[in-house]
Amino acid sequence: MTWEVQSRRVRQTQSRLDAKLTAYSQYVSDLARKNAAPSDAVSVDMSGSTPSVQDRAAMEAEIQALLVQYSDELDELGTTLNDPLLPPNNTQKHAIQRHRELLLDFEREFFRSKTHVRQVLDRHQLLGHVKQDIHDYRTQHASEVQSYLDERSHLERSHLMMDETLDQAYATQQEFRGQREQLGHTLTRLTRIAAQMPGVQSIISLISRRRRRDTIVLAVVIGVCLVILLFVGVRR
Repeated sequence: MTWEVQSRRVRQTQSRLDAKLTAYSQYVSDLARKNAAPSDAVSVDMSGSTPSVQDRAAMEAEIQALLVQYSDELDELGTTLNDPLLPPNNTQKHAIQRHRELLLDFEREFFRSKTHVRQVLDRHQLLGHVKQDIHDYRTQHASEVQSYLDERSHLERSHLMMDETLDQAYATQQEFRGQREQLGHTLTRLTRIAAQMPGVQSIISLISRRRRRDTIVLAVVIGVCLVILLFVGVRR
């Protein structure tokens, strides 16, 4: 293959490689900018004009293949100058040297871009783990707080029921005291009447016994009601 044909192939490969590296560098810049934004600090947006993860891998593989192809074609181009009957001129030597410098630049740029991508993705993964840990902590803490609030509400309801039960007991006690005073006044009047009228004393004694029996029955009923109310309040 002649120098002109091989040189043209090398230049075509160089142009393709340069275009692919430019597109890859733009992808890296977009990826870094999206992850540096506060609103996207933990999300990598691969939609729209930004290549997906699969496209990125394919792009890197294509660039790597072009680098190998570029290097092989440079070797073939150098081989065409090994003809002893047709020694290379300075222009040809300079062209090969320039292509080899470009190859090194392309390799350094590709390596630097790939390293940057890895750093961006590692940062994204790290921030994603941190965000998940924060979310888990908040969820657990919120559950504990809710349990505490539920328990506190239950205790407040129990205390309120106990207060209502005690208020009812105090009211019943006041009512019994009023009835006792009224019965005492009635008994006093009956005693006075009995002292003046024969046969009334036996009636008064009968009334007193019934009053004591009714008082005992009422006391037992009230006690049972209080025990039931207290038991229900504690169970709730």
